[in-house]
Amino acid sequence: MKQQTTLQSLKKSSLKIISTTFIIITSCNSYAQLLYSNGAISTGVTHAATSTAAPVGYTWSELQTPATTLGFSAVYNNALTSNLALADDFVVPVGQTWNLTNVNVYGYQTGYVGATVPIDVLRIRIWNGDPSLGTSTVVYGDMTTNVLNAAGSGEEFVYRVAAATGTTRKIWRFNAAISTSLTAGTYWLEYQVHATNDGAIFVPPVTILGTQSDPSWTAKQRNATTWAGLIDAGSTFNKAMAFQLIDSALGLNSNELASSFKMYPMPVRDVCNFKLNENISVQAKSVSIYDLKGSLVLNQNIIKNGSEFSINVSNLEVGMYLVKIIDFEGRPIFTDKLIKE
Repeated sequence: MKQQTTLQSLKKSSLKIISTTFIIITSCNSYAQLLYSNGAISTGVTHAATSTAAPVGYTWSELQTPATTLGFSAVYNNALTSNLALADDFVVPVGQTWNLTNVNVYGYQTGYVGATVPIDVLRIRIWNGDPSLGTSTVVYGDMTTNVLNAAGSGEEFVYRVAAATGTTRKIWRFNAAISTSLTAGTYWLEYQVHATNDGAIFVPPVTILGTQSDPSWTAKQRNATTWAGLIDAGSTFNKAMAFQLIDSALGLNSNELASSFKMYPMPVRDVCNFKLNENISVQAKSVSIYDLKGSLVLNQNIIKNGSEFSINVSNLEVGMYLVKIIDFEGRPIFTDKLIKE
């Protein structure tokens, strides 16, 4: 079982699972809550082994020795000579009900240079326990229905690398459109993809510099009907898979605001600037920045003009963050990733 972490109270281990209340902008022109993140894949803009900076606007996902498995397979092909899936667990806390509408998982196809995601099918199942046990049952989904939401999928702006840097493994976000309500309990998310070219797709595990594994990392891989622990070939440690669970929309139209806010420069070293187009009636009240563990690392009230302002981020460590801006009615009006260099 993985440990829960909220924005209000981080638990002891930052390696374990993160339950958040981030607000994100979806492709449905509405706000939704990012309820849960199973861990990060980005390790920052600087490659630890060589000190090489990532291309502008990107970060690395750096595999460190003794680990050797850059990505695991969760793919099936048309001939069904490959029929693999991945699964990992999450916990809905006591007293809560999660109304899930979307799931994000991640993957890459080595050498792929297309402008859209390299998959055309995404399948999702949610189990009420470890799927390798004969006692667990499926509470949502199946391995036949395609739930890929192309509009919510796209480039993640991360390159998967090892001891040497490169740009042949561009990571993509695969978004699933689902509809289910989960009460308190432990669940397992299983997923499988099909490559548009019927080839291979690789899924990077949770990646944290200096960390090979953690007792809470218990992901598994299914080969046809047989389950096994998800083990890195080099380190022989078990891994966890990165995924996100997204709650139902809050009913606030965001398309106009998302397209009218500008945040620059990106990546940013010292001062980050924000500008809201003059034809938008709302004004920003405050800006908050969270790290990938869900911790609030910076909060600043906007004293002057709420449509154009700057914040100093020079004290933040290098890496990726989430920015959230709210208006004077307490509504989130803008969220985006911030890359600190």
